[in-house]
Amino acid sequence: MNLSPVPHNMVVVSVSLPDTLVEQADAFISERAYAGRSELVRAALRDFLAHEAAPPGSGPRAATLTLLYPEGHERKVGEIRHGFTDIVRSLMHAHAKGLCVEVFVLEGPGKRIQQFGDALRAAKETRLVQTVYTDAAGGDVGHHGHAH
Repeated sequence: MNLSPVPHNMVVVSVSLPDTLVEQADAFISERAYAGRSELVRAALRDFLAHEAAPPGSGPRAATLTLLYPEGHERKVGEIRHGFTDIVRSLMHAHAKGLCVEVFVLEGPGKRIQQFGDALRAAKETRLVQTVYTDAAGGDVGHHGHAH
């Protein structure tokens, strides 16, 4: 049991986790040289809130979207993508283990970025759709529409 004092700006939160998840976390902590479980949980929660729970808002946003789908379904993905040419600034297409991997650079209203991700998720062909708001850590989209 850790009896060290908690800094005044921190709150102790108790979380129940399955044994296997704790074992995986402990191995990760050891491999990556985290100071302990609290540091790992803080880092994971910060990443989650910054990248996954970033509110899309109605203003200008910048994001990347990673998409995985089986080869042979490019047409369906292309149809969806063409409905969002107003926010797709760039894309890269590659192949990995029988899957197509596409990475999109997106810029525009947060609502449109969210709609693009939702449209891709709704397609039965997709295996992974992950949006990361690149301005979520406090940056803004400013001069000439470029993220800073």
